[in-house]
Amino acid sequence: MSVASYCRRPASTIEPDESLRSAAQRIEKEGMGCLVVASGDKPIGVLTDRDLTLRVLAEGRDPEATCVRDVLRRSVTTIRDTASLAEASASMGRHGVRRLPVVDGEGAMLGVVAADDVLRVVASEVEALAGVASAQVPEGAPAPSPQQPGEAAQRAAGHYHKDVVCLPAEASVKKAAEEMKSEGVGCVVATENGGNAVGLVTDRDLVLRVIAVGRDPESTAVSSVMSTPLASAEPDQPLEVLLQTMRTRAVRRVPVLSGGRAVGIVTYDDVLLALGRELEHLGEAALREIRHERRQVETERARTAAEERWKELGSRIRDLGGDTLDTVRQEVDSLWERIRNR
Repeated sequence: MSVASYCRRPASTIEPDESLRSAAQRIEKEGMGCLVVASGDKPIGVLTDRDLTLRVLAEGRDPEATCVRDVLRRSVTTIRDTASLAEASASMGRHGVRRLPVVDGEGAMLGVVAADDVLRVVASEVEALAGVASAQVPEGAPAPSPQQPGEAAQRAAGHYHKDVVCLPAEASVKKAAEEMKSEGVGCVVATENGGNAVGLVTDRDLVLRVIAVGRDPESTAVSSVMSTPLASAEPDQPLEVLLQTMRTRAVRRVPVLSGGRAVGIVTYDDVLLALGRELEHLGEAALREIRHERRQVETERARTAAEERWKELGSRIRDLGGDTLDTVRQEVDSLWERIRNR
């Protein structure tokens, strides 16, 4: 089905001359992760909560005096309403974006499709495929389990985590924004008592709890805006449990703790990337098998056609008779036998 069937309508929009404070308030009010910047009915950009964090707090801009157009990217990537979800996914990958304004043939905006929207559809299809695969397993046959030796290490939180950025809880939110920008991350873990993790502050937290309400980023401490109690995991915790934590706590990032200290962090995107690669490998294996089977069918058809042709030719030669054709007939019979054996 086309993206027109899945896009969110209407898209949350904002004018390019509105202030960044107004944009942050709109994001908070509407509960969205982005606003489509529009001029009339045409999209000219996408403003995300991360854009606000990096361009306002990290760079020290005044959100009241800075307009949306001042921080817009140079171009906006859109997608036609007739495009498929696969095309939308491919476009997101090529351009490194998570949201695409959906436009009609005249370029007028109809809505917006996000990576999460595509993922929900794909996930339901993958779940259905998994059901088909499970149905093929003979009754009583052993099934893979995350608890089997060797498998647990690959399916535990520690397998997916990456380095984490930590910051004392008493540090300013401006410092947190600067760390996010310099390290290229979307969150920092807040620590107390010599390094124990006590909370998490994300770029979205900074937008909703600092920019939208007009707090001073220099004097506001991370501890006053961080999310707590902290949703965390241990390095050997199964991935299934970790994902359930993300779901029940409605979070996309879970720090991995050892002895109370953050030794890594697992993000929604990291898990998606890893599982996406595994699915890609399975798809490539299936494609190779399909191609191999098709080549076998084509080879068999060609062999059968050659046999029929040689049979016909041999029959004609026999009908001619004569000693002078014996040698030719024998060669034809020999060639036909070699083809048949192959």
